[in-house]
Parts: sequence; C-alpha cells; structure tokens
Amino acid sequence: MSGRLFAIVLISVGVVVSFSGFPFIEKPLNLDYIERVGVIEATEVHLSAKISGRIEAIPFNEGDLVPLNAEVIRLHMEELEAEAAQAAADVLRGEADILTAKAVLAKEKAAQKDSQRNLNRISKLHKDGLMSTAKLEKAETEFSLAEAEVAVAQARIHSSEAELHQRQAHLHLYQVRLKEGSLHAPIPGRVSLKAHEAGELVSPGMTIMTLIDPSSIWARVDLEEGELGNIRIGSRAELLLGSGQGNVFVARVVEIGTAGAFATQRDTTRGRQDIKTFRVKIALTSPEGFLKPGMTVNARIYFDHPGRDGETAHLEESS
Repeated sequence: MSGRLFAIVLISVGVVVSFSGFPFIEKPLNLDYIERVGVIEATEVHLSAKISGRIEAIPFNEGDLVPLNAEVIRLHMEELEAEAAQAAADVLRGEADILTAKAVLAKEKAAQKDSQRNLNRISKLHKDGLMSTAKLEKAETEFSLAEAEVAVAQARIHSSEAELHQRQAHLHLYQVRLKEGSLHAPIPGRVSLKAHEAGELVSPGMTIMTLIDPSSIWARVDLEEGELGNIRIGSRAELLLGSGQGNVFVARVVEIGTAGAFATQRDTTRGRQDIKTFRVKIALTSPEGFLKPGMTVNARIYFDHPGRDGETAHLEESS
C-alpha cells in the first residue's frame, strides 16, 4: 500500500515538472514597442470661390494629379467682364473731366491776371485824379469775381480727382473679382474630391474641389494616457499594411497631443478616473505614394526611454 502511494506521488511530481517546461506555457514577452491601429491622413486643401458664379470648366477629375499653379476651376465671367469694361470707361471719362477742369482753371487764371493788371492801372489813374471812383470800384469787383472763378475752377479739379479715385477703386475691385473667377492649385497634389461639375452654380466659401498632398502623409493613432510614458517626439515607428509581409513603412513620431480627447473607459463607480486618449501623429520618413488617406494600418511605436541618447520629451499641441 505504501509502495502504491509512493508511485502516485512520484507520477504527480513528474507531471508537474514536465508541464513546467512545456513550450506552450511561456512567460509574457517583454516587448519594446506598442502596436495600435491607426488611420492614414494627409494635408488637404479645400478650394472654393470668393464670388458667386456658374462653373465654366473643371479640367481635372478625382484621382488626377494636379501640378502647382495649374488652373483647376474657371467660372463664367461675361457679366463681370462687362461691368469691368464699364468701370474702365468711367475711369477714362473721369480723366477727361480732370483735363477739362484744368483747362478751365488755366483760362480763369488768365482772366484773373487781366483783371489784376486792369485794377492796377485804374488804381494808379485814380490816385492821380485821372479816373473816377466808380470805375475803380468796377475794376475791383471784376477782379474779385475773377478770383472767385479761379477758386471755383480749383474746387472743380479737386472734385473731379476725388471722383476719378472712386472710379479707379471700382475698376480695381472688378479686376480683382475677375481674377477670383479663376482658381489655381496652391500645392501640387491629387484630386480627392470633385464636389461640382461644369454648369453648376456655386456660392462663396462652397467647397468645389479638394486636393491632397501626397508628400505629406501620416498616421493618426489614439493612445491611452498610460501608454505615453515611453514615447517621445522622434521615437522610431513602423506602419504595417495588411499582414505586414513586405508592406512595412519606416516612420517617426512627430506630434503628441497635449490635451486629452474622448475617454476609452468611463468611471461608473466613484473614486476612479476616466481613461482618456491622446492623439499621436506618425509621419512617414519617405512617402512613396502607396499609402492613401483613409487606409487602416497597424502602427508600431518603439519605446524611447527618458534620458537615452540625451533626448528629452517635447510635446507639441495637436493641430
């Protein structure tokens, strides 16, 4: 009986020893990175007109590459062009009015000089007793009237110049609006959205087309606050697409949000805090055009322990 009990104990000890070294029972891995799901984003430029109008042409479609400064949207400008032509004619008339006013001023100044000479002559004769007082007063009156006519002519010139400036301002406004009828690409990019077609009416501020910059691609990852301890600006990262076989893109952390966003876990009992997330931006080291905005990737961020290589933590506010 004792031998049988001894055998049972021996077998039990063997089973425990054998299971302790069995391959499927492993200690947790001490990973030096954290891996989370992220979304690819890119710099977007939304193009809209500053004036209302009907679209005349949009030479690009969704997916097309657009060179820098290429015309991407053109509005019908016939009515505005007619108004600009009328404004230009008004400017020419204003310039002509100023020339006429200056000619009148020159004539009035000549008349004033004649009146001045006549007054001087009559005054001298009157002083010598050779001219009556009535004629002297008449000469003085004519000289005063001549001076008044000169003042009126000068005022007319000032008024004509002010009116010309106003007409020139109107013409400049029309010229600026004419330029705003043609929109050009502010960046070299790809059309991600074509919201309207030729012939449609658009209003100021209405998005007509959206361009993305293929050279400015990044992944946005939301990490819980407890996962930020070993991550720094400049930390090495990798973006894995699909299974990760042959689709691994080298990247780095370029931005860590300073303000927490939505909470992944909310407190349902008193005494515990909500666990909030922080936006982490991971930029590709060399974008190759393979990743597209909206794609889902696995972002692997390698830990960057404080003090290593003399690096310090810098947080940048999310845009």
